[in-house]
Amino acid sequence: MPGNQNHAAHPRRKPLAPLPDDSPDGGGTPSPQTPARGTGSALITVHNVERDCQHRRTENCALSLARDPYRVYRRSNVVGHVWHGDVLHAVCRIANGVTVTDEVGGHSSMWFRIDHEGKQMWVPGIRIRPEQLENTALPSCPT
Repeated sequence: MPGNQNHAAHPRRKPLAPLPDDSPDGGGTPSPQTPARGTGSALITVHNVERDCQHRRTENCALSLARDPYRVYRRSNVVGHVWHGDVLHAVCRIANGVTVTDEVGGHSSMWFRIDHEGKQMWVPGIRIRPEQLENTALPSCPT
């Protein structure tokens, strides 16, 4: 958004379809899931703090996915986009990536490596549901 150095511009893209609801209560918010074999896998849910973007899948409401969590979170490092409520398949996490600040001043240096559209990408922790940030079922990513 204007004035936010951590928010990359978003080219027009076809919206992604959210995955089915996996929550035990059927309430539309998937809870973190870990396969029985402990493969380092969990479902995480994208969270956009901007209320106007929580029900809109527009270009201006897209959140960026990065190629490298140790490089600046800007257009040259963006490899994909997601929207509020999208469910992602996370495989591991790091706690020492580039710090990303959201539109209301929250910040985090935690990043989650995800499998998305057949590729490995990274989502900043500040862009997922806060209660999923401390997902202890996920291992640390190899360095």
